[in-house]
Order: sequence, then C-alpha cells, then structure tokens
Amino acid sequence: MRILILLAIGLLLYLIISSLLRKTKSAEKTIETENLVRCEQCGLHVADHEAIQQNHHYFCSTQHLEEFRQSK
Repeated sequence: MRILILLAIGLLLYLIISSLLRKTKSAEKTIETENLVRCEQCGLHVADHEAIQQNHHYFCSTQHLEEFRQSK
C-alpha cells in the first residue's frame, strides 16, 4: 500500500514538474511582428520595409507617391 502511495506522489510530482518546464519553453518562443504603415494616398496598410517613405509620409507604390505630389 505504501508503495502505491509513493508511486502516486512520484507521478504527481513528475507531471507538475514537466508541466512547468513546458510552460517556460513555450514562453521563450517569440513571434516576430512587422510594423505596418498607412499609405497616404489610398489608406492601404503595408509593411514599413516595403513602403516608400517621403517626408514622413508612407506610400504603397511609386504611383501613389506621384499622385500625392501632384495633389499638393
């Protein structure tokens, strides 16, 4: 009877410790996100590294940059 109780306690400790270890491993994984900016001409959101920047304004294409320049 004592052996069964000790085995149950050991199993319980094993489950608790393994659960804690899994949580710390999953917390270490990070998701990289992209910064999105809004096109001044059409309002489309594009990744900042893909956008065209001109005087603190962002554009999704050179065509929209030119249209913005002409509208000023």
